Amino acid sequence: MNRIGYFVILFSIFVIGCSTETDKQVVVVDSVDGITMPESAAVMKDGGIVISEIGEFGKDGDGKIVLITVDGTKKIIADSGLNDPKGLIVESGIIYVTDNLEVKKVSMNGDVEVWLSADDFPRKPQFLNDIVSGNNTIYVSDSGDLLNGKGGGAIFKIDTDKKVSVLVDESNNATIRSPNGLSTFQKGFLTFNDFENGFLFRVNLENSKVEKIGEGYGGADGLVSYGDNLYLSDWKNGKVFKLNVANPGNQPELLKEGMQGSADIDITKDGKYLIIPEMKANRVVIHPLNWFGNKFFET
Repeated sequence: MNRIGYFVILFSIFVIGCSTETDKQVVVVDSVDGITMPESAAVMKDGGIVISEIGEFGKDGDGKIVLITVDGTKKIIADSGLNDPKGLIVESGIIYVTDNLEVKKVSMNGDVEVWLSADDFPRKPQFLNDIVSGNNTIYVSDSGDLLNGKGGGAIFKIDTDKKVSVLVDESNNATIRSPNGLSTFQKGFLTFNDFENGFLFRVNLENSKVEKIGEGYGGADGLVSYGDNLYLSDWKNGKVFKLNVANPGNQPELLKEGMQGSADIDITKDGKYLIIPEMKANRVVIHPLNWFGNKFFET
C-alpha cells in the first residue's frame, strides 16, 4: 500500500508496537463509507465532522446531514426536509447548508427550516453551492448553469440582517463562470475557485475588484486553508492540491489523486487531517498530512 492510498480515521487511531511516545506505529483503517454522495464537510470545535449527503442527485427529499463523532460513530442528524444539500458551515451549534435554490438551517436535533428562499436573493439562484462565514458575514456561491456548462454564476453576500446582495458575477470579471469553493482566510479578501474553468480568484471586499491568482485546478471544488497552505480539490479529475500562499509565485503541489469526485473539503483544527468527501465513491476520506512512511509524527 503506498502512502497516497492511506485512509486514516482521525478518531480511530490505535497505537501498536510502541516503544516510546515519540515513535508510534498506527493501524491504518478504511475511510468512512456508506454515505451516499457526500458533498461537503465541516469540522466542529469538538472534533466531530458534519457531512452533507446528497443521496440521489436531483431527487427531492432524500438528502441528509450526517455527523461523524469523535469516537467514529456515524449518526444521522437530519433525514427529512432536504433535497440535494451541499456546502455547509456550523455557527453557534446551528448548521447552515445550501440546498438547490435555498439555504437551510438545521439544528443538532434535526429540525430543518428554510433560512433563505430563492425569493430572498436579488437574482434567482441556479445552483447554490458553497457557504462560508467571516467578519459577521456569510458568503454563498451560486455555480450558475453548472450542469450544462453555461456559466452565469455569482457569489452572494449575506449581512447580519439577512440582507442578500451580489458580491461577484461576470460583471466583475468576464472569466467568472461557475464560482464554487470559498475561503475567507485572507483578511480583506474572499478567495474562490471556478468549477467550469479551474481558475482561482480573489475579490477585494472593499471595492469588489476581482483578480485571477491561479489556474489549472480542473473542476475546482473545495477550498480550505491552514497556516500558509491553501488546499484545493478538483472534483472532475479526483485530485487535491496544496498551495503555499506565503509567496505569490509559489506553484501548487499535487497532494492526492485517483479519487472519485473529490468534493468540498475541510481540515481538522490541528491541521493534521484533510477531510475529503469522495462523492462518487460514497465515502469520506480522512487524509493525514503529517505522514512519513507509516509513522505519524505528532506536531
